[in-house]
Amino acid sequence: MTTDITELAQQELAQLRAELSNQAIGSKDHLRKIALSLVDKLEKCRDREIRWLALSDEKSKIITDQEEALEKAQRRNAELEAQNEYIRKRYQQLDLLIGKNILVMQAAIIEWQATGDAKNGLAWIYNTLFGPGELPDEAEKDAQAYFDRKYAPLDEELMALHKWFWEQSEAERAAAGIKVEAE
Repeated sequence: MTTDITELAQQELAQLRAELSNQAIGSKDHLRKIALSLVDKLEKCRDREIRWLALSDEKSKIITDQEEALEKAQRRNAELEAQNEYIRKRYQQLDLLIGKNILVMQAAIIEWQATGDAKNGLAWIYNTLFGPGELPDEAEKDAQAYFDRKYAPLDEELMALHKWFWEQSEAERAAAGIKVEAE
């Protein structure tokens, strides 16, 4: 299959051969004109080739830049997936710890109800706290004051989290076009 430029070159070559074979046309002036015409066409072809090469280099750079950006995004995605997995595992761990502590308190109540001895039930809680070193200081004497003091910062953080989750829920509803009417 020939291209338009190939056909054009073949036609011009055939025309040039015909002209050169004609004795009247084969003069030096005529050959000079033909040579200058060919040089001009060659220069145009070279200019076109230079533009194509520049365009090719530009496109190649764009592709290289995009490949690098893609690789960077893939690395970042892998980092975020690893962080996500870590957070999920940490959440699961905390959920299990909370579940374990609730289970221990339930077992303590069952023990107390079954034996009538609160000390037996308290042993469940004591052993749960003693293992990881979470027993309160022995100098603490007022349970309610201790609880209030220790719970206040936890309650503040919990309230901030409740507010954050509520705001997230409201934003999701708004984005979905769901309106909640106040009572």
